[in-house]
Amino acid sequence: MSDVIGVGIVGYGKVGAGAHRRWVTGREGARLAAVCDATPVRRDAAREENPGAATYESYEEFLADPNVQLVVVTTPPNSHCNLAIQAAEAGRHVFVDKPFAMTGDEAGRMLDAAAQHGVVMHCHQSRRYDGEYRALVEAVRAGRIGELVHVRRVWSQYGMGWATWGIEGFNPTWRVQRSYGGGMVYDYAPHLGDQVLRLMDRPLETVFADARSVKFSEEVDDHFSCLLRFQGGATAYVESSNLNRLPAPHWYVAGTEGCITAEKVGGPIQLLAEGMTEPETLQPVNALDELYDNLLAACRGETEPNVTPDQLRASSGLIDAIFESARTGQAVSLG
Repeated sequence: MSDVIGVGIVGYGKVGAGAHRRWVTGREGARLAAVCDATPVRRDAAREENPGAATYESYEEFLADPNVQLVVVTTPPNSHCNLAIQAAEAGRHVFVDKPFAMTGDEAGRMLDAAAQHGVVMHCHQSRRYDGEYRALVEAVRAGRIGELVHVRRVWSQYGMGWATWGIEGFNPTWRVQRSYGGGMVYDYAPHLGDQVLRLMDRPLETVFADARSVKFSEEVDDHFSCLLRFQGGATAYVESSNLNRLPAPHWYVAGTEGCITAEKVGGPIQLLAEGMTEPETLQPVNALDELYDNLLAACRGETEPNVTPDQLRASSGLIDAIFESARTGQAVSLG
């Protein structure tokens, strides 16, 4: 395979035309070879913004393009599984936006297809690389607050911005429609859950969750929360809500010897531990390039994906458990 990987984006919406287009066009090791979108207005936008790339309405024709070596799947969640499996069967590496899959069963089928056809199946777990998260992970790994006891991870927001966060010409409100895989669980549990699972770094044993439609949709949840209990007794509280008119701190991490707080993405990070009289301000660790560099290196056969199959199964399993617990009102055991 050439050192420069031809990338094809399927789904030229806000994320496809934004974050994914930026990282592809900003790297010497990648070039945007093609765009596929079923919507005429989005294909027109792709042609205008990427004059050197081919544009397709048909996914089959897109996959048959020999210049497409890596497929970026950035469509609504309900289509991730089928699109990813088709790409793997066509011998293309795959980079799936979050949520990786809508169920653990889908995730397993996608990963099995990649293994069967010898291609990379990666996921856009970009919030692992948020500066404040990387800073607190480094502090925890260095033992600065002792053993982890409890983590509180909250994503708070309010308003119609989330409910209408789509793009003209497609379906601006798909995030509050069940058929497309809308709702706060699918939107934020893949990020927040992945962060907490990586930070805890121990087996998850039980999940007790609530997911409700309160204000912004009659079809999907606009608020969810869950309590996670890990092997050894450590716990985590994870919440994502579109009902919070006032902001809440994103992180509170408690250990046996101290704690860490982080206000928001890119916001203040403070650590206070035994023996300290004043909190220490930690500097964010900006490392998002690692995700894309690892993806391209994995496609070239130089390394393994840093979002591993086991991690993707665990993240998808957590989403299954959140929905099951919310449905039954009972804790779900993962042991």
